[in-house]
Amino acid sequence: MWPFYDHSPKGMGGIMLKKGLRLKKSGDFQRTFAAGRSYTSRQAVIYLVKGDTCFGFIASKKVGNSVKRNRAKRLMREAVRLNLSRIKPGYQVVLIARRDIIRATYAEVEKSVLFMLRKAGVADGN
Repeated sequence: MWPFYDHSPKGMGGIMLKKGLRLKKSGDFQRTFAAGRSYTSRQAVIYLVKGDTCFGFIASKKVGNSVKRNRAKRLMREAVRLNLSRIKPGYQVVLIARRDIIRATYAEVEKSVLFMLRKAGVADGN
């Protein structure tokens, strides 16, 4: 199991993705888009490229207002966090929310994210 969990001391109510696993810089996102492969599902699009293990999450204004965008990012982030042990290290992954994610439950988003990662050969099949 990966030791990449961050027990939040600020009372955030749980475990978060460690800062080292998050894509933050615009250049990292651009490199992933330019050099990476994409896979799609009903709720999200995923881009990935070999590199340091890290994840980025995007929800544009097409998804909805800020409440809907933040919920979409939280759902995708949680799906990745809870399945880190299934994801092979050595990939930069960017997940982009689509409009259909608004009506989706967490279980549907998790299934969708895992499907795309398996399709890409980055997650195991269990």
